[in-house]
Amino acid sequence: MLGSLRAAVAKSYWDATWKEPLPGVQFTDPPGDPGLYGPGSAIWYAHSDVSGLVGGVAGLIIGGLNEPVTHGTNQHSAYSDDPARRLGHTVSFVHAMTYGGMPVVNKMVSMVRKMHTRVHGNMPDGRPYSAVADTEVGSANMIWTGVTQAYGIMLAHRLYHPRPLSDARVDEYYAQYAKISRLLGAQGDIPETQAEVDAYFAEIRPRLTYSEETADLLDFFTSPYGETRTTRAGSVLISRAAIDVMPRWAKDLYRVQTGPAHSAATRATTRTLLAVLRSSLGEPFTSSVSRQRAEATPAEDPATSAA
Repeated sequence: MLGSLRAAVAKSYWDATWKEPLPGVQFTDPPGDPGLYGPGSAIWYAHSDVSGLVGGVAGLIIGGLNEPVTHGTNQHSAYSDDPARRLGHTVSFVHAMTYGGMPVVNKMVSMVRKMHTRVHGNMPDGRPYSAVADTEVGSANMIWTGVTQAYGIMLAHRLYHPRPLSDARVDEYYAQYAKISRLLGAQGDIPETQAEVDAYFAEIRPRLTYSEETADLLDFFTSPYGETRTTRAGSVLISRAAIDVMPRWAKDLYRVQTGPAHSAATRATTRTLLAVLRSSLGEPFTSSVSRQRAEATPAEDPATSAA
């Protein structure tokens, strides 16, 4: 019975987060290819734990406070129409960049940069939005998106991971995540340490706003979604946990009021849920298969063999 319960929990998790991965994402080839980082990296360690799900949602919610980025996203995608598909694309991209071999990494970079060329325009008040990396606006928005994701993941990681990264390795994590933004074309100064991330938010906070589109984003994440009752209940808890880990300034912008008792109850329940997920999932298949690939003997080059 316990085995069936764990299987059901694991299925709900993968159905919610990996329903529709991006085309071309695989982790088995080529043998001996460590990808961008390799098994010993801080980013492999952090992303292999289910606390990253809480952090990823926190990053998306914090990211919504940059109104032009949110408006641009709404104009060129519809996450509310098929949230599982959108989440599956996001999760598969992050996992591909983290764990994939270099052919997969390069394919993802090429595909996303091509998609971003279509994302540009102006808001109703005239402010521009863009995801085109070789423009000043697009590069700044790309940095924002990367930093908020990394920041959200680290907030949840340090609170919920059983053995969180040390301060030095948190800096390593930020530097490694910044590499993804650079590959996607972001230019200029990208925060690479916790101190630089804190300074970045202090500088950009006066430009962050709460708008109708921001409110819609929060409503979406705080509403249950998924195909099963278990998935819907889990999605609500994950969103509550994500909001709870956000810094006070972000909660204030969202008009979110959570007292100590509410926070304590949320954290206790979240720790239980994450412990059940860890027990049910074991090492995620993405990191497990990728580790085997990275540690495998590289395939012999036919040309070298013939010589």
